[in-house]
Amino acid sequence: MKFLVSLILLSSLLFSYTNKAHIWKEYKRNFIQKDGRVVDFHNKGITHTEGIGYGLYFAYKMGDDKTFRKIYKWGKRNIKKNNHGLPGWKWGKGKRNSWGMMDYNSASDANLWIVYSLLLMYNQTGYIPYKNDADKMIDAIKANHIVKHNGLTILLPWEKNIAEEYEWNINPSYLIFEIFEYLAEYDGDKVWNDLIKSSIIILKKTRFSSLELNPDWSLYSLDTKKFSLHPKNKNFGYDAIRIPLNIIRSELSARDKRALLKPYKEYIQMMKNHALGVVDLKKGIISLYDMSCAHTAVYMRIAEFYNYDTTLFRKRLNNRMKKNNEDYYAYSLYLLSIL
Repeated sequence: MKFLVSLILLSSLLFSYTNKAHIWKEYKRNFIQKDGRVVDFHNKGITHTEGIGYGLYFAYKMGDDKTFRKIYKWGKRNIKKNNHGLPGWKWGKGKRNSWGMMDYNSASDANLWIVYSLLLMYNQTGYIPYKNDADKMIDAIKANHIVKHNGLTILLPWEKNIAEEYEWNINPSYLIFEIFEYLAEYDGDKVWNDLIKSSIIILKKTRFSSLELNPDWSLYSLDTKKFSLHPKNKNFGYDAIRIPLNIIRSELSARDKRALLKPYKEYIQMMKNHALGVVDLKKGIISLYDMSCAHTAVYMRIAEFYNYDTTLFRKRLNNRMKKNNEDYYAYSLYLLSIL
């Protein structure tokens, strides 16, 4: 009997690993070129630093040092840094049909994933350039992406010198607790723990509509010290789907996780026969559009966290994976949800 149980457990583990390995193989084939460029085909074939950060992290998690080095070297050769020592977020085909940097402004979430991945791989390989690059980026992130106001420590989506004078754009999905936690221990600067505490407050203050879900983007007024819906990005949708994943993947206390996940728990409980989609948080309208494998995978991860039945999401996921094989972002979030 013990042998049978062990065999079943082993089979389960092998299936799980094979599934991840298969998805990673598909991911590389679909989105990572032989020279290491990570391509977003749904975004005019550009490469952005978010793709580099995710690609590096996935390669690390899958023990794929060869792919990690390819992505790293491509980024070093092609992604130029701005005057703040941060990588410009966008590389692609310009107006004159030439390939190169298209935007030198920097994306804070992408920079965090790059730093995190470099340090994780440095710990594994001892390759000093990874650590040196990460250390320089950490200093630049602290100097340019992190601000303080009214007792809050806030991560801006881009450099503070291009932020609005009286109102800041905030992307709640950029609040990646696991990276803040890692950097708090690695860097030793109290700013990371301050960022964790403030991010919990920000997620609670950026809940809108009767569903109390977080939006893709929010605005913070320096005058009123209040958060509001962004007039052009007022949905719980494309970006915000990462928020519950960031919470679940963190080392926050069980109490904090339950408090932050409560709206998402209630939202997936509404999904009896259909996986719901984007929510217009201003009008309170829920889309019945069949969302990508990314959304379904995150919904399933929330259900697993609460030990709910995941049958609906598993069926939807199998369906959507076949249809999203050219969607870099959807595949990325799916991988993030299982690694």
